[in-house]
Amino acid sequence: MIEAPAEPLPVGEDEFRLIADSAPVAVWVTRLDRRRSFVNRAYVAFLGVSYAEALEFDWRRIIHPDDAARLLAESVAGEVSLQTFELEGRYRNAEGEWRWLHSTSQPRRDAEGRHIGFIGVAHDVTEAKTAELALREREAQLSAFISQTTAGFAQVDLEGRFTLVNDRFCDITGWSQEALMGMTMQQITHPDDLVRNVPLFERAVRDGTPYTHEKRYIRRDGGIVWVNNSVAVIRRANGEPFGVLAVTLDVTQRRESEEALRKSEETLRLATETAGMATWELDLETMEGAWSPNRFDLLGMARRPDARGSFEEWIERVHPADRERTREAALCCFTEGVPYTIEYRILRADDGAERWLQSHGNRIDYGDSRPSRFVGVSFDVTARKRAEDELRESETRFRTIFEQANDFLITTTLDNRVTSVNPAVVEAIGYDEGEILGHSIAEFMDPDQFAISMDAFNRKLQHGGSTRLTVRLRAKDGRELIWEVNSRLSLDDQGQPVALHAIGRDMTEAKRAEAHLRLLIDELNHRVKNTLAIVQGIAQQSFKDDVPPRQARAAFEGRLAALSEAHNLLTREYWSLVSMRQIIEDALRPHGEACRFALDGPDLMILPKTAISLALAIHELATNAVKHGALSRPEGRIAVRWQRLRAEGPARLSMRWEEAGGPAVSAPSRRGFGTRMIERGLAAELGGSVKIEFRPEGLVCVVDAPLPEGAE
Repeated sequence: MIEAPAEPLPVGEDEFRLIADSAPVAVWVTRLDRRRSFVNRAYVAFLGVSYAEALEFDWRRIIHPDDAARLLAESVAGEVSLQTFELEGRYRNAEGEWRWLHSTSQPRRDAEGRHIGFIGVAHDVTEAKTAELALREREAQLSAFISQTTAGFAQVDLEGRFTLVNDRFCDITGWSQEALMGMTMQQITHPDDLVRNVPLFERAVRDGTPYTHEKRYIRRDGGIVWVNNSVAVIRRANGEPFGVLAVTLDVTQRRESEEALRKSEETLRLATETAGMATWELDLETMEGAWSPNRFDLLGMARRPDARGSFEEWIERVHPADRERTREAALCCFTEGVPYTIEYRILRADDGAERWLQSHGNRIDYGDSRPSRFVGVSFDVTARKRAEDELRESETRFRTIFEQANDFLITTTLDNRVTSVNPAVVEAIGYDEGEILGHSIAEFMDPDQFAISMDAFNRKLQHGGSTRLTVRLRAKDGRELIWEVNSRLSLDDQGQPVALHAIGRDMTEAKRAEAHLRLLIDELNHRVKNTLAIVQGIAQQSFKDDVPPRQARAAFEGRLAALSEAHNLLTREYWSLVSMRQIIEDALRPHGEACRFALDGPDLMILPKTAISLALAIHELATNAVKHGALSRPEGRIAVRWQRLRAEGPARLSMRWEEAGGPAVSAPSRRGFGTRMIERGLAAELGGSVKIEFRPEGLVCVVDAPLPEGAE
C-alpha cells in the first residue's frame, strides 16, 4: 500500500487513487516546493522506474532538446501565474521512444483558498500528432489552392506576409481578403501570443518543422477569436521553401466552454474533462457503475441523480455496424484483463445523431479479496473523423477534376520540360505519361511551331501576363493536332518566374473545317468569275449587229438555259465529278423527244469545267439541228456516240455527233458563234481536235482528244 501524502489530495484519497490509477493518462500532484506527492500508474509506467523514484524523478532529463527551453519557460510562467496552464512537447519514455505529451496543470487550494500546489494530467498525443504532421505535409500543395472549405486556409511568405487566404479564413478573422493582402500574420495575432508564436514560425521557416498551436487573432472590429492553427512549410520541387500554410479552425466556442468548465467544476472533474474524457466504472458482477456527468451528455442521455449507468445501456447506444466488435473488445477486457483502445460510432439517445468515440478500458485487479472492477474513459473524436473525411473527399474531388478534365492541363519548367500532364493529354497525343514527363515540348512539335511557342514564352518573360496562341503538334502516330493554348508563368514571392502553366483545347477539326470553308469560298469566287466570263462571251456572240434582236435574244436565252442546266447538275453533285451521259441528256432534253436521240457510250465522270463546255457545245449543235438540220423535220434523228480508246499512251475520248433525216445540208458561207465555240472552245477545253463536217445527208461533228482529266 502506498503511503498517503502529507498534504490533502483534491478529492477523497481512495476514490482519487482509484480513478487516477485507472486512467490511461499520466496524473500527478505537486506541493509548493514542486516536489510530487502523488503519481499514478501511467506516470510510473512511462518513466519505467519505481513509484518512489518517480516521485523524485527530474522530468527535465527526458525533454527533447528542441523542446526543452520552451517547455521550461512555459512551465515556470504557468506556475508563477497560479492559473491553469498547458504544455505540449516531446518526452523520452522508458523504452527510449520520443512521445508527444499534452499536459494540463491546475492550481490546488486548501479549504481557506490558499495555494498548496498543482495537480496535472498528461495525455499521449503522439499518434494524432504524427498523423497530423504527415497529413499536412502530404496535403500542403493541394490545400494552398482550396478557396472554400470548412476550415480557414492562409498562406504567407517567409516573412509572414499574407499571399493567399480563403473565404473561411476571412470569416474567422473578420478581415477582408483585400485588407489581409497588405498585412502580416504578426499584425493580427494577439500581442500576448506573439512570444510563443514567432519562435515557432521562425523555426518552421529555418528548419521546416511543422507545428500546431492555438492562439488569438484580433478581428477588425476589435474582437478576439481563438483559433487552432496547423502550420507547415510549402516547398518547391527542389526542396526550397517559399511560403508557410496554416489550416485554421475557429475554437473560440470550445475555449469559452473550457473556461466555463474550469470555473464551475471541481478540480478532478476539471482535470479530466479538460482533457476531453468521459469516465465510467463497472462492477463486473452487476455490470453497473458510476458514470461521470459528461458521459450521459456524450451519449445523449439525461443526467441521473445517482450518476449510474449499465453496460447494456452503453452497448445499446453503439452503432449496429460497430456493436459486435465493441462488445467483444469490452468482454475480453472484463474476462481476461486485456486493456482495449477502440474507435466506434454511437447513435445518441436524444436525437439519434451519429458520433464517433474513442474509448479506453482497463480491468482493475486487487491483491486482496476485493472483486475486480472496470474503469473506462471515452473521447468524442467526431470533429477529427469528419475533418479527415472532408480532407479525403476534397483531395478526391480535386484529383477527379484534374484527371477527368476534357481540356489539356500541362506544366513545364522554364527550359520547356514537361513536369505534369492530365490524362486528356496522354490520350490525345498517344504517348505514355512516362514518354512525356521530363521531355522538352520541342519533341512534340515541328521546328516552326516550336519557334512560335518560344516567341510567346519570351513575350511572357518580358511583359508578364498570359498568352493565347494556336500551335500544331505531332501525335505519336504522326497525326497533326491543332491546339489552342492559353498559358501563364508561375511566379515566386519575389515575382520571378519559376514554371509555366498551360491549358489547351483541341481545335483540329474546327481548323480543318475553317480551312475547308475558305477553300470552298475561293473555289466559288473562281467559278463565279469563270461563269461571268462565259456569260460575257455568250452575250457578245449572241447580240451582234447583224443578228435580229428577237433571234439574238432567243439564242442568248437558250445558251443561258444550257449553262444553267449544267450548273444545276454540278450544284447537285457539289461541283465534284459529274456524269458525261447526264450532261448530254440534260443539254438535249429541251430540243425534242428522247426517242429522236440515240445515245451510246460509257458513263464517264468528268470535271466541272469540262462539263460546262460540253453542255454548251451540245446545246449549240442541238439548236442548229432544230433550225437547219435533222430536228427541223419530224423524221429527223440524231445519234451521239462516244467511247474510251485504249492504245499505247494515255486513254483518248472519241465522240461523234451525226444527224440524219433532215434537209440537205450545204456548207455555210461563214462560221457562226456556235460553230466557232464548238470547234475552238471545246477543242481547247479538251486539249484535242473538234471537226464539223457539213455533209449533204446531215451534219457530223467528230471529237478526238485525250480523255479529260478526272474522267473515270
